[in-house]
This record gives sequence, C-alpha cells and structure tokens, in this order.
Amino acid sequence: MVNPWTVNLSPEAKKRLEKIPNPDRRRILTALDVLHTGPSGDIKPLKGRSEWRLRVGGWRILLLIDEDLTTIRVASIDSRGDVYK
Repeated sequence: MVNPWTVNLSPEAKKRLEKIPNPDRRRILTALDVLHTGPSGDIKPLKGRSEWRLRVGGWRILLLIDEDLTTIRVASIDSRGDVYK
C-alpha cells in the first residue's frame, strides 16, 4: 500500500474556503481529498516560485509540496485572476 500524503491547509486557505460558494467549495474539497494519494490532477510548478498550482475550474490552489515528508501544504485558494498577486 502507498503511504498516504498529509495535506495541511494554512489558516488563510481555511478562511478563504469558508467564503467560497457551496458548489465550488465541494469541488475544491474533492480535489484536496485526492491529494492524500499524492500530487495528482492539474498540478503544475510555478515559474520563479517554490509553489505549485492546482486548477479547479476558475479557482487556483497554491501548494507547497515536500516529497521527502510526503506533505502538501495548501498555501492559498483564490480565483484565477487574484491568486498570483
């Protein structure tokens, strides 16, 4: 069996998630649940930054991935136009 990954949300990400409308929030939570099996889905590294981004519809989730510790930290969640600022 593959060791499960630990997925942690930053306080900012938790607060933002609470404000997202319910249908979108469910899609984001489903995408975050899948991360417990490891980085998968529409994930790409960001150029010039240490974060990776996960795309869920019009939302972007910025991730810090530590493969040695099998940990994924959700740094922030925001709409496509605002997350990279």
